[in-house]
Amino acid sequence: MNPAPLLLALAALLDVGANALLKKSDGFRRLGPGILALALVLLAFGLLGVSLRTVPLATAYATWGGLGLALSALLSRRLDGTRLTPTAWAGLLLIGASVAALHHLHG
Repeated sequence: MNPAPLLLALAALLDVGANALLKKSDGFRRLGPGILALALVLLAFGLLGVSLRTVPLATAYATWGGLGLALSALLSRRLDGTRLTPTAWAGLLLIGASVAALHHLHG
């Protein structure tokens, strides 16, 4: 079994966690969350890099970025009460469709 899809998903989750911590750091006024955010970003990039051994760059980056974007939008909805408009939901669906198309293109 190729671990790359799992590594990409984990990289996206770590990136979303880093973004949430970055928000909690209040522009690095709170050092603890800021430093942890940096550590998570480094780990996320490391996992992304490892996945590039077997996954084409466009597919890996689209997966990592698309999943991170969608999860960040949903997390913001949950934590901040951000309302996603129908257009925003359609955009998230288009991101998912784009990632799926790249996966299909590169097999």
